[in-house]
Amino acid sequence: MISVDVTLFIQIGNFLLLVFLMNIVLYRPIRRLVGERNQFVSEQREDIEQADAEANNAVRTFEDSIKAARLRGRQKVQEMKDAAYIAEKDLLERAHQGAGQEVQAVKEKIQQDMGTVRDQLKQQVQAFSKDLAQRVLGRSL
Repeated sequence: MISVDVTLFIQIGNFLLLVFLMNIVLYRPIRRLVGERNQFVSEQREDIEQADAEANNAVRTFEDSIKAARLRGRQKVQEMKDAAYIAEKDLLERAHQGAGQEVQAVKEKIQQDMGTVRDQLKQQVQAFSKDLAQRVLGRSL
């Protein structure tokens, strides 16, 4: 059994002395190292979070610049399409006017040719009718 005498108090003193020495030699350095490690880890986490935020900002900025460039590209394409449409419309209008003028000139030329041919045919018809009448009548007119 346990007897309460001086050795118990010596053992308690030895235990307290051992706890005090272990605290100085072992526990304090370990707690200090654990504290330094925790501080290092928290600093690294802050640095990582800051770098992550900077990377996210850079990605957002890059995406915004890409969106802006795409928008400018689409606007430029639309401007070029509009300019091409106007040029096409102008070209077709000029071609239509030129074709209309050519058609009118050809019609006038045909009318002139038809008038000339009619005059020639009238002269030929008169000559043929005179010749035919002379043959039918058998005498000269």
